Amino acid sequence: MKSSHVRAIFFDAGNTLLYPRLDERARDLSAAGFPARVEDFHAAERTAKQKLDVWLWPQIRKGEVPRTIDHYYWVEYLTSLMGLIGAPEAEHARLIRLVADGFRNIRTWSVVMPETPGYLALLKEQGYFLGVISNSVGTIEDQLQYVGLREYFQAVFDSAIVGVEKPHPEIFQLALASAQVAASEAVFVGDTNATDVGGAQLAGWHGVLIDRIDAYPHAECPRITSLPELEKVLEKLPPQGKG
Repeated sequence: MKSSHVRAIFFDAGNTLLYPRLDERARDLSAAGFPARVEDFHAAERTAKQKLDVWLWPQIRKGEVPRTIDHYYWVEYLTSLMGLIGAPEAEHARLIRLVADGFRNIRTWSVVMPETPGYLALLKEQGYFLGVISNSVGTIEDQLQYVGLREYFQAVFDSAIVGVEKPHPEIFQLALASAQVAASEAVFVGDTNATDVGGAQLAGWHGVLIDRIDAYPHAECPRITSLPELEKVLEKLPPQGKG
């Protein structure tokens, strides 16, 4: 059933709509002499997300956030990963470059959960304006096209193209203008607490966390583990105070 006071739903891309082929990235490291498991990547992601929260939430609470933040997350992620696979300092530069190049490959971000297309189609049928806001490198629209999801979205905002990253309010304001709705009528769904939920809240939106790897067991916002769980969240969301 469609929410009575939500008119637009925007999604993060990576780890929300599109997931990486971590088995391939683990094989890259193993072939380079450092055996890695998919769980090592998940553990690095949990660590990096927690460190990002510690660094970024105080800035969000002050209402003063940088225009770019993704570099902080990736440094923490890759540093943690190097520790988990036992790579010596002398090997870090080579291995980090290997992993980073893998993540930049459009084919890496090509895992779509089986329930995602059908649920996006349902939301579209219910009349929501659907869009994507991603801190990316200029390729997110191509990636969505590649996996067959682009057709569900009326607007796609890639930080590398628009010049500002979440959680800065400006990228959320651009999205609102495209949807022609008030902030109180918009929901953002993403996998990173500070960047996605914090950014949405700073902009006056509803924020919903998708957390498949249990990175945020104590999250204070609505938390789901698959997209169709959003349906019940939408039914219960209270009207926002900001317009």
